[in-house]
Amino acid sequence: MGYLVTILILGCVNVIAALGLAVLTGYTGLFSMGHAGFMAVGGYAAAILFAHLKLPFALALPGGALVAGLSSFVIGYPAFRGRLRGDYFAIATLGFAEAVRLLLNTTYKYVGGSYGFTGLPQLTSLPVALAATAAALVLAHLFVTSQHGKNCVALGEDETAAEMMGVNLLRTKLAALFVSAFYAGLAGGLYAFFMAYLSPSMFGIGKSSDLLAAVVFGGMQSLVGPALAAFILVALPEALRFLLNWRLVIYGLLFVVIMVFRPQGLLGYKEMNADWLRRMLGRGPGAAGQRDGGGR
Repeated sequence: MGYLVTILILGCVNVIAALGLAVLTGYTGLFSMGHAGFMAVGGYAAAILFAHLKLPFALALPGGALVAGLSSFVIGYPAFRGRLRGDYFAIATLGFAEAVRLLLNTTYKYVGGSYGFTGLPQLTSLPVALAATAAALVLAHLFVTSQHGKNCVALGEDETAAEMMGVNLLRTKLAALFVSAFYAGLAGGLYAFFMAYLSPSMFGIGKSSDLLAAVVFGGMQSLVGPALAAFILVALPEALRFLLNWRLVIYGLLFVVIMVFRPQGLLGYKEMNADWLRRMLGRGPGAAGQRDGGGR
């Protein structure tokens, strides 16, 4: 049971980080290859607030996420003022994440440097992780369905047309990046207080690649799709562990199959909501009409 709980908690952490990246990449069209950097900032900030400033866990966790969100302006403002986009913005975020990792790796006071941040209590339980994931999903849905979210979609579809329609590009991009970094920081904090230990090596480029893969794998302009994909990317390698070296081959093959036969992702441009659930259960008005038509 303990092993299953571990998988569930790590899956929730991955889901929260992927939801944030879905807002930035799936809706706004800005690819980030450095989201592990925001996870590192959030995790270390939450640990410092708890261990050194003696804030309670309930305040240290969102406090670390807020620090991660604010840190997004360090890379976001100059990048967006310079109108970086596409591969250029992705490379900029990669550089930011590597700079954060190297800075943490060489800073021994307060954060432990390459030895890591030790002595944290294990406060991220399964109920805490599930509650945080549910709240993150609801808040992300509220954001993407708000006017801010509509601006993000318009920007992602056609930046020039969005600007001509009155969308403030700088403000919209900064808002999307802030939300995305906040989610990554929250995931980093939960991860820190589950592992009870932090090391810069936990937040390398491989972690950023996994999160980006979850968004592409799950589907653009969808929240539930990337959330499901993020959880699968945690659970699948564990489920295939008995295959030893072959599990990585199967893991990669599944990606190829999805990209060939389902390039838009699992739930590309689709979202689950109450109407979707009612149709699945056969209780919606559309479902009733379909049943009557089928009877004739």
